[in-house]
Amino acid sequence: MRAGFELGIVLDARNALTLQHQLRRKLVDAMESGALPPGSRLPSSRRLAEEIGVSRNTVALAYDSLLAEGYLSSRPRSGVYVTDLVGEGRVATATRRTARRSDAETEAEGGEFRRPPNWHQYPYPFLDGSVEPALLPLDEWREALRLASGKPELLRFAQAGSETDDPALIDELRTKLLPIWGIDAAPDEVLVVPSMRHALFLALEALIERGATVLTDEALDSDTRRRLGARQVNDIRIERDAEGPILPAAVPPRSVILLGARRLRQGRVMSPARGAAWLEAAARAETTVVECAPPVELREAVSGLPSLRSVDAAGRVLFVGGLAPAAAIGAPPAFMQADPRIIARVRELRRSVGAEFAPGMQRAWSHFLALGHYGAAVKRISGMLTERRTELRDALNHYLHKFVQIGLYNRSSAHWVRGPAGMNSLALSRAAASHGVLIEPGGESDPQLFTMGVTSLPKDRIRAGVLLLARLIARDPALGSRRLAEETRAPLQGAALRRAIGGKSLLYNTVWGEPCTLEIQRGGTLAGRVGYHDEERDTGVWRVEGDRWIRQWRNWAYGESLALHVIIDGDQVRWYNLEGVLIDTAVIVRA
Repeated sequence: MRAGFELGIVLDARNALTLQHQLRRKLVDAMESGALPPGSRLPSSRRLAEEIGVSRNTVALAYDSLLAEGYLSSRPRSGVYVTDLVGEGRVATATRRTARRSDAETEAEGGEFRRPPNWHQYPYPFLDGSVEPALLPLDEWREALRLASGKPELLRFAQAGSETDDPALIDELRTKLLPIWGIDAAPDEVLVVPSMRHALFLALEALIERGATVLTDEALDSDTRRRLGARQVNDIRIERDAEGPILPAAVPPRSVILLGARRLRQGRVMSPARGAAWLEAAARAETTVVECAPPVELREAVSGLPSLRSVDAAGRVLFVGGLAPAAAIGAPPAFMQADPRIIARVRELRRSVGAEFAPGMQRAWSHFLALGHYGAAVKRISGMLTERRTELRDALNHYLHKFVQIGLYNRSSAHWVRGPAGMNSLALSRAAASHGVLIEPGGESDPQLFTMGVTSLPKDRIRAGVLLLARLIARDPALGSRRLAEETRAPLQGAALRRAIGGKSLLYNTVWGEPCTLEIQRGGTLAGRVGYHDEERDTGVWRVEGDRWIRQWRNWAYGESLALHVIIDGDQVRWYNLEGVLIDTAVIVRA
């Protein structure tokens, strides 16, 4: 469309906003910026409609709304003018400068990986918690937002103010979310905040004084650790074992225990016995425990989740929970549950720092939960994420079996991945990002570990992303790659290869740690079994062409044909791809 008079107004019919709302925003921007100063005369609705290519009614409606709110005034037989409603009391500011951060400044903050705001523009973003559009329950949210934006609701929000939480949302959290962790709460024991980050900030500010002693576990996120450092606390690190955080010999009196907000690897969640021991120690030391529970996104993990707060008889635990990002529009809110005295203290702090959660969004969330949209979304998303999680597992096993170990995070669709000794996951993440692959490194505490999530990309892009990552890893000598050119033995070929490999049974472990048995039958067929009880099976075919052993499974490895060079060294078989890179090894079962 053509530009509108001297202001350069351009409207877009493809925009989600109506042409009337687009025009109104353009006019308000022009008035606020000074391009249309007070006293300016606007063109007639007919003339402006002709200039920007819309109907006269569109312009008239935009003018009417601005007249009603005092931005414009109408003078008989003269026209429409800008009033002095905007610009009053404005102080002129200096020209804003945007300085590019230096590498030294970035390194001074620890050189940590930070998710780029345009992560969705990368072809392979393996970022857990960043949500791609196919997962979002958009229609359900439109209904919840429509119900929350009716005139009676808006009037109620205006009268209630922002210091108290929406009773309807508190009731939904008490009856639908907190029972997941075994918590039975009264209304005055629950507080809502905009995000988990806000919740942790409020907990630290309310409970931890400068120079205090704080016990922190491995799941505490790096932002919270930096905040603790700024408060000059005595940070005592807690290790974890198979039963959860290991109790120290003595808990310092009147300290604070922070059990962090990051996801834990499976098998590292606190056992009931260990939880009881922590609560007894906290009571003896008159200590407060902040227990963070990352949101549950897989339906298989919804029931029977242990929490310290559910067995806290002394009121010493502040529980912090959140809703699933994949079911939210924007950052999902968090909730805090504790003894009423602790909640009252946090509520007052929330008011003083302006960290209230907007009343309109609180009511929208209450509708979203009450209508069953949240539960249905988690169920639907759970199935999709389970499929993606399996796809990621299989791709890692297919392309990176020789280099990495993997496992799942508790109650999550994300995989943790551990590379070989000497690998730096932060350096790898930076190199991968330059090729369009985003992974999340483990940080200084575990430089070989990185996280790969599947909430951020569809299933059909997972394999290609893992293949690209595998190529980056295989090219790095520090990652332990081995090439065919380095072998002292020549690859087998022809009849010698058929005799050496045919009729053999091979053993190896999958990348997720389960045993696998391969039967290479002399007639040219394959049979495979995976798992401690042979839970997965497949069949395939093989043949020899020159110096290449070619195999093809029916379902495994995507059912694709793969040509390999084969070296047999004693009881070990080593397979190299046609690029000369070692991709797998196995052990021959001797009769």
